[in-house]
Amino acid sequence: MLSEFINLIIMQFKMIKAYLPVFLFFSILFPIGFMLVFGYISIHSLTPYVVAGTITFYISVGVLTSVAQSLAFERNAGRFSLMIATGIPRELYAISIALSNGIATLVMVPIILILGSYFLHVEIRSIPYLILGLISSLFMASMLGMTLGLGIRNIYAVNQYSTIIGFVLSFFAPVYFPVTFIPLPYRYLTFIEPTTYVSQALYNAFIGSPTSLLWSLGTVVFGFVFVILNRYVIKRQ
Repeated sequence: MLSEFINLIIMQFKMIKAYLPVFLFFSILFPIGFMLVFGYISIHSLTPYVVAGTITFYISVGVLTSVAQSLAFERNAGRFSLMIATGIPRELYAISIALSNGIATLVMVPIILILGSYFLHVEIRSIPYLILGLISSLFMASMLGMTLGLGIRNIYAVNQYSTIIGFVLSFFAPVYFPVTFIPLPYRYLTFIEPTTYVSQALYNAFIGSPTSLLWSLGTVVFGFVFVILNRYVIKRQ
């Protein structure tokens, strides 16, 4: 079973090479634009939020949409059913797609961190907190993408909804600024948005605050909620 899972991961990475030009553009030029636009109009104390928000944006839009759309494409092309027919469990194949897309996003994170350090002089005070925040965030986003990719049968609907949800979670949540900036009557709504926890976990890792662990724990909780939804969706199919 382990060798089959490793082969699935390798196969997914080979498919990613087809998107290499787009990957290079969004991994280098796009983050530079984010740093320049948001960084230079923010006060210095909030620049860590710009870097944390940019990473959150990539996790939300990149991982969520790529996992959802990859799963939808696999189902639409019949490859998902073919793999299941060969004896590979549906959960294992779906998780291999989710992991391959999630790990690919990790390549962009160091680039964003380097650009943040060069342009905005943002330093990382706690690397362990940052690693835990990234792992929990990738897990959550992958499971949410899996829920969309398996739960919506129409491939065009998956493409639309995953993109919309990714942008909504990036710009309608306190991702680029503190939660305290939201007025109290609406602040509590931000706690039902998983990207709030992602951004806060990364920001507190940058400043070296132990509260980063609490935000990462909240991200993991969201991830397991989506895992339960995935199992429910798979059983109904």
